[in-house]
Amino acid sequence: MLSERDDVRPARRWRLSATIVLVAFNILAFLFQTKILSEPFTEKYLELSLAGLLHGYVWQLLTYQFLHGGWPHLLLNCWALFVFGRGVEWAVGKARFLRLYFSSGVIGGLFQMLASLLWPQYFGGANSGVVGASASIFGVVAAFTMLFPEERLVMLLFFIIPLKLRAKWLLWLVLSITALGISLPNSKLALLLGGNVAHFAHLGGILTGLAFTRFYFLKILPPETLEE
Repeated sequence: MLSERDDVRPARRWRLSATIVLVAFNILAFLFQTKILSEPFTEKYLELSLAGLLHGYVWQLLTYQFLHGGWPHLLLNCWALFVFGRGVEWAVGKARFLRLYFSSGVIGGLFQMLASLLWPQYFGGANSGVVGASASIFGVVAAFTMLFPEERLVMLLFFIIPLKLRAKWLLWLVLSITALGISLPNSKLALLLGGNVAHFAHLGGILTGLAFTRFYFLKILPPETLEE
């Protein structure tokens, strides 16, 4: 996925980017996860699970955000963070961007845990672990679509079909996919769009990003900040 905002704001490029730091930290954490930590330790103490939270392992709401299920999962998340994170970070600043990122991950994780508690047959039971930065990144994507709704994007649908759309339509696309995954978790179409995906975590991240932007970012940003 590409954005026209890739060439934006050269005057700020020299500063250390929180987006780049998060990308690098996700990669380092994945190497640590796969090369140093044992799988049983990771599953019990670091992945997010209902059983873990009930045992008091509240840190899982943060640690799960830096774990991934494989290189494709990691690279896809890092690419999305790189594409959308820089624009949001530029608009709202590092501190607010980081609050958005981690809040989306935490609230997304809580959404998924609630779904695991209420509908364990569809969204995993107490011992089913969740990993990945997707909830955090979906919060960033949602914020981007509200901050820059007319931004033109190019993405590959199913990694094959080029699709051009404005950012505001991307929001409806990801909401539709998320709604399908939640409402029809075992359907063939839902599996095609993303099997074994924590759709409730995505929903929590999206809603957090929308809430942050609607009730916080848009109220404090001067209008000229978002001009093309």
